[in-house]
Amino acid sequence: LLRPLQVHLNRTAVLAGELAEKHGVDVEACELAATTHDLFRGEPDFAQISMAEKYGIPIGDIETVTPMLLHGPNAAAWLENEAGLIDSRVLQAVRWHTFGWPEIDDVGKILYLADKLEPGKVNADPSLEPIRNMAESHPDQALLELLQKRYEAQLAKELEVHPFTLALIENLKSN
Repeated sequence: LLRPLQVHLNRTAVLAGELAEKHGVDVEACELAATTHDLFRGEPDFAQISMAEKYGIPIGDIETVTPMLLHGPNAAAWLENEAGLIDSRVLQAVRWHTFGWPEIDDVGKILYLADKLEPGKVNADPSLEPIRNMAESHPDQALLELLQKRYEAQLAKELEVHPFTLALIENLKSN
């Protein structure tokens, strides 16, 4: 049987491929990012920290409180250093898929949308359905709506919001 994480990766890859094709983005790069973004998602906190230290990944206050948030940077570092991946678009998309980043590119946008809007997540939270539909025709607007929704949820839980997320929201609003 497929574990829930494998099911999520498969659904994310399918949606990433569909959105990439629809919006004229490199389908292979988006599908590769989608199938690898959560490589280390299931690792315990101590392993996340240990791996980040091994690869020289900075551990900020947010990651210190929630080490699982290092799974994207850890996956990108592993893909680059152990698997020899050189496509910077895929590496950046994987590295920052949790928070987004201020200079997000098309591969990053597709991965972010596909990761957060794959069918399992929309079924679990039907309020995502309008954003999922918007991603078909207006990916930047869908990305902004999704980021703002997540931002509000984090504030409601009194969680710190990553500075890259805030910068990306501002960049999308000004475009």
